[in-house]
Amino acid sequence: MSEPGTSSPDYSILDAFSQPIARPRTGFFYHFCQLLVAGTMLVLPVIYLAFVGGLAWAVYHHAVYNWQPIMNFGGLTGGRIIIVKFFIYLVPLVAGLVVLFFMFKPLLAGQPPRAQPLALNPSDNPLLYAFIAKICDTVGAPAPARIYLDCELNASAGFRRGFRSMTSHDLALTIGLPLVANFSAKEFAGVVAHEFGHFTQSGGMRLSYIIRSINYWFARVAYQRDAWDVTLEQWANEAEDGRVLIVLWSVQISVWFSRSLLKLLMFIGHIVAGFMLRQMEYDADAYQIRVVGSETFEATHRKLGTLDAAMHGTYQLIRAQWKKTHQLPDNLSELVRQTHEKLPADILRKVDDSLGFQRTSLFDTHPSPADRIRCARMAAEPGIFHDDRPASALFASFEHPARFVTLLHYTDNLGIPITEDMLLRIESKQSEDARGYVKTINSSEEFFMGTLPILMPLRVRSPIPAADHEASLAELGQLTEGLRQVSAQTRPMISQYEETMQRTIQARAATRLIEAGIAVDPSAFGLENGSAEAARTAETTTIAARAELEHSLREIVAAMEHRLQLALSIVLAEGSHKTNSVSPEQLQELVAAVNDAAARYQEKRDAMDAIEVLNRIDAVKKALGETPALARALEAQRQVVNSLMAAPTPQPEPARAGLQLAKRQNYLNQNAVEAFRRDALQWLGEYREKIDQLSEIALSAGRVVD
Repeated sequence: MSEPGTSSPDYSILDAFSQPIARPRTGFFYHFCQLLVAGTMLVLPVIYLAFVGGLAWAVYHHAVYNWQPIMNFGGLTGGRIIIVKFFIYLVPLVAGLVVLFFMFKPLLAGQPPRAQPLALNPSDNPLLYAFIAKICDTVGAPAPARIYLDCELNASAGFRRGFRSMTSHDLALTIGLPLVANFSAKEFAGVVAHEFGHFTQSGGMRLSYIIRSINYWFARVAYQRDAWDVTLEQWANEAEDGRVLIVLWSVQISVWFSRSLLKLLMFIGHIVAGFMLRQMEYDADAYQIRVVGSETFEATHRKLGTLDAAMHGTYQLIRAQWKKTHQLPDNLSELVRQTHEKLPADILRKVDDSLGFQRTSLFDTHPSPADRIRCARMAAEPGIFHDDRPASALFASFEHPARFVTLLHYTDNLGIPITEDMLLRIESKQSEDARGYVKTINSSEEFFMGTLPILMPLRVRSPIPAADHEASLAELGQLTEGLRQVSAQTRPMISQYEETMQRTIQARAATRLIEAGIAVDPSAFGLENGSAEAARTAETTTIAARAELEHSLREIVAAMEHRLQLALSIVLAEGSHKTNSVSPEQLQELVAAVNDAAARYQEKRDAMDAIEVLNRIDAVKKALGETPALARALEAQRQVVNSLMAAPTPQPEPARAGLQLAKRQNYLNQNAVEAFRRDALQWLGEYREKIDQLSEIALSAGRVVD
């Protein structure tokens, strides 16, 4: 077996970048427009601040100077008249204060939490880093300090730490793996040249960052709603007193007016910024065209159009599969690639034809593909880089990060609390029609016949060569046939076993919410009623059901473990007669690695379960808004996660001299929890890969090649 990334990188691909390209020129008018647009964008927040200040002055003036005129108006002093006058004074004051709060609130709005992409280690992928650095050198831009991976059909370069990186060349490149899986090296090189073409003009890129940041801020505060907005709407819907309704309606009208002002400023900024941003895209296109040529530039944009159709079709299949079986593909990039290869000719033709009719609108920040292709044809550049090898060849091992990033995409971007058991294996370069979305059976599923969930954590005795090869083969055949005959009966029980694990998580989340004083929908959590006792009973019941299933399947488990030991013994006995066989040393090392991992499996499983409970409580918070009760529930579950983070990790190495103390964490840091979750996910994925390797070896028992 060969480990990924053991072969030496092929640096010959860098030879094409023998000299820098001629940098496209930008005139005085281009830079003048940049400054003009940036100045306009900076004025828009000032206008908003001025409006907020004017409203604050109006509220102050009303509170201080309008009391006497209103109360003395008309000289009427009856009891009801006084109440009416007081009400006339109070409504504008309350409405003004609330609206002032809602208008001032966006100025303090922080960035919403974003899913962090996977950071790529330079030492693990030296060729990719060298390739990108060579492109940056060719276009005359600084190389990125970090490369991140995500599941988007896009690539982007920017300041790694936002405003804090604007005074330096601290850049980061984010690569969408569906692009890498579908692009050739020259197409990928063109995309990278485009992204870093922006950074050849350091001043222009910094102005562009300011423009985009202000635009994004206006869009977020104009449309994003929080718990305050939900509460105000709820009060208006529940109020019955007419006087209270008048106040609330006045507040809602005023808030609507403030939102409308924000939207107006946003649209003005979008139109003004759009012109400049489109010019910057044309400028970056010029770098891409000079690196890979006009023909490759056009082919890249055509492929992006068909890939977008493939991505849309893939997500339709995924949603249908999720509703049907609650399972998802474990390699989204590979599934998109296979779907793209199988796109019908009529869809390809439709997408290709539509590109020429797309127009750039006033609000677009990017030119339309038709306009960009037209400029590329006019440039008629031959390009300097024309390597057609797959872009994935630049990675030491593309499949491993592709699977891990897919899992992060589900949990971070889509908010699906998925576990490894919910993933369908998508094999690379499979011949099956990806549009049918047929589950590909991997080595461990094929060998263990779907019983692996109940076998975890898998422990294997150190194998020895079979003393009687023929007798062992006969026994293996009989054992395999017997297990296949009962597999139809065991599979529903295994599915039931996996369902009990998910119901346990549901019950724990419900218990945490109910104990914090939150009323839950029993049907949503699989409870008989909404009491804490029902939630605890549900958890106890699911744990007992799991134990009962384990007891019922104990003979199948024992037979499957014996089959594995027998197969490994046969493989060792056949070693000298096989080509490409695993050596006894390699097999012993793999068995030792599986057994070492088994000792930590429950620790990682408990960590993922606790974080999944935390995610379910957080999902309730997002649906209902921030409340003290939900804050208590989250804090209680965070303490559970914190205790697991603080627990000492078992160390297989001999104890060192001196006293070793486990580091305890005094508080729960969200970034630490995220790192903890990712570590557990990655560890579980690597553990499953070891079992897959062991299963592949076991499946080869009896397949002797002379």
